[in-house]
Amino acid sequence: MLNYYHVAGNRAQSCGDAVAAQWVELSAPTESELNTVSKRYGLELRKMRRVLDEHEDPRTEGLDPSDNLPGLIVLRFPRAAENDLGTREYRTYPLSMFLLDNVVITLNRRELPAELAAQLRRGEWLSGKPEEFALHVLWCVLSSYVHVMDDVNEHVDAMQKELGKASRNQQLYEIMSLQKSLIYFESVLDNTMPILQDLRDGERYFTADSYVDVLEAVTVEAHQARTMTDVTERILEQYNTAVSSIVSNNLNIIMKVLTSITIILTIPTVIGGLWGMNVPVPFAHDYWAFWGIIAATTILCAISAYILWRHDYF
Repeated sequence: MLNYYHVAGNRAQSCGDAVAAQWVELSAPTESELNTVSKRYGLELRKMRRVLDEHEDPRTEGLDPSDNLPGLIVLRFPRAAENDLGTREYRTYPLSMFLLDNVVITLNRRELPAELAAQLRRGEWLSGKPEEFALHVLWCVLSSYVHVMDDVNEHVDAMQKELGKASRNQQLYEIMSLQKSLIYFESVLDNTMPILQDLRDGERYFTADSYVDVLEAVTVEAHQARTMTDVTERILEQYNTAVSSIVSNNLNIIMKVLTSITIILTIPTVIGGLWGMNVPVPFAHDYWAFWGIIAATTILCAISAYILWRHDYF
């Protein structure tokens, strides 16, 4: 999908005129759209295909004045997905930006999450200047990690309310999926930190004094996302241990109750088996024998149940 936007009043508005566009969005582009943008803006088609690789790591190119090529910033954004076990996890996908003189071109193979896409189209730092727009995208992507971590923490709190009833492995599967997501986040955020340092040290872009505060805000957002990831990962590690112990303990309680019930039900089975044998047995000819055996069996079952209850086996 190829979209052209003009930025006015801190908002990106769709426009059909490629000449007036300050932001060119290529989302899950076709080969025809890649060719169109490549010819119109003089980008190398092979490089455009390469940055669409889903395994592309965060990196930068063309930040030095001597580089005779457009500036390139590759980021990775988080997106929720459902795995084969039916639990929610988060994966990361690349979002690339080409910085030209008067326009920024973004490329992403996977569709952006609705919240992130809406955030990119408006904001305090949103501007038609390529450098300011790039900083706005950086902040939005890093901020999306913070929002995802808030969602993960809310999900953990919801699981905690059901912890006392946990007797199956579902919560362990959910924790495993979240821990897997955090590993992805750690890798992306660790690779993003050097990018922010490169932007600070570069002599081609972001050299104006007005960008210092914005870069600082973006860096703070990155550190906040990284800290939240670390904290949540430690919480999940402890929670995983607790869930495993509680699931095991709940299963032990269930087995203890079932064993107690089995012991009680064994009494009438044994008595019925003894008095049901095809041999002479006591009270065989007494008219009250059946009801007497029933009464004795009931008393023995009640005594056994009381003893098991006193020993906390129920």
